[in-house]
Amino acid sequence: MSQRSRVLFSLRALSLLAAVILGASVSPTASAACERNEPGYLWNFDGAIAEKYPIRMTLVFSGDTLEGVYTYRSQLRDIRLRGRIDGGKTVVLDELDAAGRVTARFEGEFVTRDPKGRYGDSELACEVIVGSWGKVGSSERLSVYLGTEGATAGSLRHRYGAIGVRDDEVVHRGAARFWRAVKAGDRATVAAQVRYPTAVTLDGKVRRLTGPKDLLALYDGVFTPKFVGAILESTPRYMFVRDQGAMLGSGWVWFGADGKVTALNNF
Repeated sequence: MSQRSRVLFSLRALSLLAAVILGASVSPTASAACERNEPGYLWNFDGAIAEKYPIRMTLVFSGDTLEGVYTYRSQLRDIRLRGRIDGGKTVVLDELDAAGRVTARFEGEFVTRDPKGRYGDSELACEVIVGSWGKVGSSERLSVYLGTEGATAGSLRHRYGAIGVRDDEVVHRGAARFWRAVKAGDRATVAAQVRYPTAVTLDGKVRRLTGPKDLLALYDGVFTPKFVGAILESTPRYMFVRDQGAMLGSGWVWFGADGKVTALNNF
């Protein structure tokens, strides 16, 4: 099993364990119907609109009603959602503007089999949404695929309490600054966003970095094309969180309460 597979497996296991601890209705055998009533629990989904606009979404399940937010990876701003589940399968999510007006709508269903094969041949309940998205008043509909990435306790307005954060935007701003700097190749900003001392892996050996100059000297060895690709394929918003920090993607980068990078898992 690869390192990425182990991280994904561990994340799913943590999500299930957390749900049990919180009294969530998680069954060891998935059913065809999506039935969740977890108003204090955040479920994060990754996917895309029209297969070319990556998005990340957080949903809160309260019986048949849904509340949430989503963001485009290219924009990293919150878009509020309100919706419902009908018959444990059909899902409708209205996209709201600042005044609460419906501007667009997601329509789809919780499928029992993942068309992308991420869950193998497992029977699913609430893990994958397949459907379409369109603006109000437009006949154009774009395809949507969303798969569960993980889940944590919290609320839409306060998700990073586990690391002592009062204002989630502190973490989001720091993560976005780091992510955009990696994308732009802005090495100085990347190095400045890291909390030192920190450790990285080079040629299979752990190296301790004491400041930005150390990272800049080893930058190409740390931020390899593969590592940069993994970072840029992750969305620095609505991140999984536990007591050690907020996690980007499958654990490539971790952020602290001040929005600074606390770990670079470039192995």
